[in-house]
Amino acid sequence: MGWNMKLPGFIDSHMHYLGLGYTSSNVDLTKANSIVEIIALLKEELPKPVLIGRGWNQENLLEKRMLNKEDLNAVSRDIPIIMTRVCGHVLTANDKMLELAGITKDTIQVDGGTFNYDTGVFSENALSLILSSLSKPTTMDLENYLQLADKILLKNGITSVASDDFCIFNIPFEDVIAVINKMVAEDKIHVNITEQVNLPLNELKRFIEKGFVNKEFKKFKMGPLKILADGSLGGKTAYLNKPYEDDPSNRGIYTYSDDELFELIHLANSNGMDVVIHAIGDASVDQVLKCLIKSIEQTKRFKHHHAIIHAQLATHKQIKLMKKYHIGAIIQPIFLNSDIKIIESRIGERMNESYLFKTMVDEGLNVGFSTDSPIEPINPFYNIYSAITRKSIKEPDLKAFLVEEGCDLETALKCYTINNLPYIKRKEMPLGDYIVIDKNIYDINSKSLLNISILETYIDNELVYKKAL
Repeated sequence: MGWNMKLPGFIDSHMHYLGLGYTSSNVDLTKANSIVEIIALLKEELPKPVLIGRGWNQENLLEKRMLNKEDLNAVSRDIPIIMTRVCGHVLTANDKMLELAGITKDTIQVDGGTFNYDTGVFSENALSLILSSLSKPTTMDLENYLQLADKILLKNGITSVASDDFCIFNIPFEDVIAVINKMVAEDKIHVNITEQVNLPLNELKRFIEKGFVNKEFKKFKMGPLKILADGSLGGKTAYLNKPYEDDPSNRGIYTYSDDELFELIHLANSNGMDVVIHAIGDASVDQVLKCLIKSIEQTKRFKHHHAIIHAQLATHKQIKLMKKYHIGAIIQPIFLNSDIKIIESRIGERMNESYLFKTMVDEGLNVGFSTDSPIEPINPFYNIYSAITRKSIKEPDLKAFLVEEGCDLETALKCYTINNLPYIKRKEMPLGDYIVIDKNIYDINSKSLLNISILETYIDNELVYKKAL
């Protein structure tokens, strides 16, 4: 006889709801093992007016190199092709896409990003040179992406999210708000969404002037300002204090100057908005802490829920400073799934002061779990497995990374529920949001976490997902 167990619905405190639906509609490269395989996979998708995909990772490819434009030209020189790296911070475009975007050898580099015309590789802020040239999605497109994401989340037992949706497409934030509210009103999406407001300075000013700060709608509310301060470790764009071990001329990319970052933070903080900031490298964490602390001290707003998203290379010293100023950490143990085999090659001995997740909990930070999906799988039990074992799911034979920084099951569940409440602007767990799983989570080994099935998901005591028999 099977064992059914009830658990609170999971809260993912940083993901991309709209992006999850959109990515699920594009070509999936996550399982590709070589560039030859990618080319063959993309050729199967032809003909299309434009070919968009995501998920390549040079570390998983036989050739051990970045995808370049000649690889994509081998698929087609007649249609635009864009393939984004798994991290979302790097993309490769073919010559037809460069032509469509008006990119030439003489195109000027942008602040906070780089591109190489000869390879077709773009990173960080330079991605906008390509993405802004794509056709804007229709309202029907947006509705389809949202509905698809909702189904994926419910199937995985996630009942609330904090989500970054305003920067997925080059459309006004009002349009995103309107379509989400329409879908909620029509009962076509069910998951509770707290928006991580990712807007540049001028748009943030307009957002504030229009009265959207902390505004709440049915199952949808405006949350903190979201800022992207650096890149990714895998893409070598995370901003480091010392150069990459395997790239001595490179320290990564910082997206803003100190003055620019402070201006964004302070504008939000002065208007009662919390701020959550993507910072992976230790230099980026330094910059973020300096600007956050300056704003906190100027405003005297000591009761807040500011947080650093990722904080992968945050040091013991930085963690103590986060505690002093009540700055939380929104982390992704599941990132070990992809990063575990590159940490040493990227940062050498510095790896011993990275991914210090248990230290963050022990120091008293408010630590919340998230997946940054679609960057990594949305499955909460994969994330919990990674948090407990410190092992990669993709590479199970690799040694666990800093196993002493693993947590126990109770802590992991708390980080996925109660600790995430401030990040979705709630004070108490919603008792009507719960799931039914097929195993006793307290009576299985850690490996069995990977095989747990969600049987039912409830929101507001309403059954919104039931696994087909």
